[in-house]
Amino acid sequence: MHRKVAAIGALFVGAFLMAPGFGATIIASGAGSTPGTAEDLTGLFPTEIIGQLSGADQNDVNMFKIDVMQAFDFSAITIPAGPFGIPDTVLSLFDSSGVGVYLNDDISPSNTLSCLPSSDAGNPCPTSAMGLGPVNPGIYYLAISRSANYPVDSMNNEIFSPINSTDVVGPSNTNPVAGWDQGAFTTPDFDLVNYDILLTGTVPEPGTFLLTFAAGLGLLALRRKRAR
Repeated sequence: MHRKVAAIGALFVGAFLMAPGFGATIIASGAGSTPGTAEDLTGLFPTEIIGQLSGADQNDVNMFKIDVMQAFDFSAITIPAGPFGIPDTVLSLFDSSGVGVYLNDDISPSNTLSCLPSSDAGNPCPTSAMGLGPVNPGIYYLAISRSANYPVDSMNNEIFSPINSTDVVGPSNTNPVAGWDQGAFTTPDFDLVNYDILLTGTVPEPGTFLLTFAAGLGLLALRRKRAR
């Protein structure tokens, strides 16, 4: 009995030490462009997504289904992805129904990568969320496209309508995303296909992880007691 308690205690301590670093780097594979074809990353707690958009199709889009664990801590930013990195990206976030949350094309006039800001002090973007961004934890869809390939609904109406490329904008249309306007800027650099997205707010807080772990241990102990 004492050995069992010691083993459970060691497992609990190990879980505590492991929880803060419970993120993952994901190599994208087979991501489609709409919620129905998005690559499912739920349960994987991604903190980085590395992938490629098609070089032959300048209107290619990758979309990912993710768990947002801390809504006000969520952010997504594209960073330089090496000599074959896409120089001008767009990031868009949608809720579990495919309805737009917010979008950004350019981080700044001098930086054509993209950043969806968080509402907390850890925000990596030069702008704040300003009331935008996810409000509740749950399932969301994150999409990356080339500038300025923006999402549209089933009637080809724009989901977001930024005035300036540096705007961080919420939806101008609350219909779910159904496709893309194929407005990507044409470029002779078809070999520039790589992207790298860093995420925050997608990993459980240590306290939440430990509560879930402890609850699981409690259920296991209860089942063993009933079995006896």
